[in-house]
Amino acid sequence: MEKKDYLDLLSAVLIKLFLVVALFCPISTTMAGNKHVPYYQEFLLVNAVIVVFMIFYIINTWRHKRWNKENKVFCIKYFIAIVAYLSFYLLMLNHIQWKWEGVNGMISFGFFLLLMCGNNREWIDKFHVVEFANRSIVISNLIGIVVYLMGYASVYWYNFKFQFLLPQANYLYEKRFNWIYYHKSQYAFMLLLSLAFIIVYRDKFINKISFGFSVAVLLICLIISHVNTAIVGAGILLVGFVFDIVIKNFSKINKKIKLIGIPSALIGIAVAGVAVFLKISKERSIATLGSRTVIWKNAIKMILNHPEGIGNKFAFKKINLPEFGDVYTNNGHNIFLNEMLRFSIPVGVCFIILFALIVIYSLEKKFSFFTLGIWGAVMMSVSMDYAVMVSGWTLMLFFFYMVFFLDIRKQENDALEKLPGECDETKINRKIDSKTGKHDENRFSKEAVPNGNR
Repeated sequence: MEKKDYLDLLSAVLIKLFLVVALFCPISTTMAGNKHVPYYQEFLLVNAVIVVFMIFYIINTWRHKRWNKENKVFCIKYFIAIVAYLSFYLLMLNHIQWKWEGVNGMISFGFFLLLMCGNNREWIDKFHVVEFANRSIVISNLIGIVVYLMGYASVYWYNFKFQFLLPQANYLYEKRFNWIYYHKSQYAFMLLLSLAFIIVYRDKFINKISFGFSVAVLLICLIISHVNTAIVGAGILLVGFVFDIVIKNFSKINKKIKLIGIPSALIGIAVAGVAVFLKISKERSIATLGSRTVIWKNAIKMILNHPEGIGNKFAFKKINLPEFGDVYTNNGHNIFLNEMLRFSIPVGVCFIILFALIVIYSLEKKFSFFTLGIWGAVMMSVSMDYAVMVSGWTLMLFFFYMVFFLDIRKQENDALEKLPGECDETKINRKIDSKTGKHDENRFSKEAVPNGNR
């Protein structure tokens, strides 16, 4: 095995270790004496693994010049946004009084930036990272279902302690399940990203049965998490996926299916949508999006009153909701509002820019109903709840990269392919038309390759 292969193997091993930690045992330490421990996590084992990965990844990519020139402009923009985020965070640190969010955020952003800078198809495919991720996702959630059936609501790994938690008794209309996350919305958000991941890489399953079983497991977990926005988001994601398949194969579809099957499917989608709407309306106020509009309005008021951020008073300094009487909430139920509320308006704006850059570039790279469906589901989740805290950023950005920016089935345009009847002494550099995806037979160059140098 060549040195390059050893470094690639090490990269794959570290990524797999990262997935094991993130999906099975997300161990972290928390601020001493703080009763709101999920909001104040310090050391994250998942990020410790990623730091080691990043060191070897930089060495490997630098030595073998495996830079992704296609993403160069995006990487420059993203790097500038990261620098701006860090600069404002440091400027506001006296008010924030919480350095760990900045540290862990830089690790997550840096990890994503490095992945975007490199060419990773070869080693990710060679060492079966996708297959490992698919199996890990399904096994983790199967264990979660068992934990749910045992009567528990979640499992915590704070401060290197393993702890089962029973459901809280104050939720009259639902039984929540959070699995290894603090809140059900965070679990549901990762389920959505996992669903998108296994659909994108469905060809990496052994057969259609194993793929269908995996999708079913994730959908069951979404149902028991009892997150209505995520359930709706999953529906949007799946509809987008089906639409793309129908459009791609429309000319091949039987006329009877076109006349009967497609309209029936559309009616079924409409009926399901109405059923979900009626179910949600019984539990939450549709007019206020489950009180979210009221929460957002009062969160914005607090942000404007504290543009420097409330720092480590977050969750202690609660948001008053006078519309409901003497009612308070501990966060803005929106990751972008919470970022501004906790760490200042400038830091929150930079976070929004970092997120928006990914969304825009992903739509440029892979514009489809499925891509729109994924982002629709993601934006619903992160806008309605504190669906991902810094402890989940690294896994979230890994999924973003794998789903939107890496396609291990795609062949490089400058790949060397031997044509039928081609002599062994000739190497042909063939160009692929970017619009049609077909080889242009009139554009090629030939150069002699000595037998001993092949």
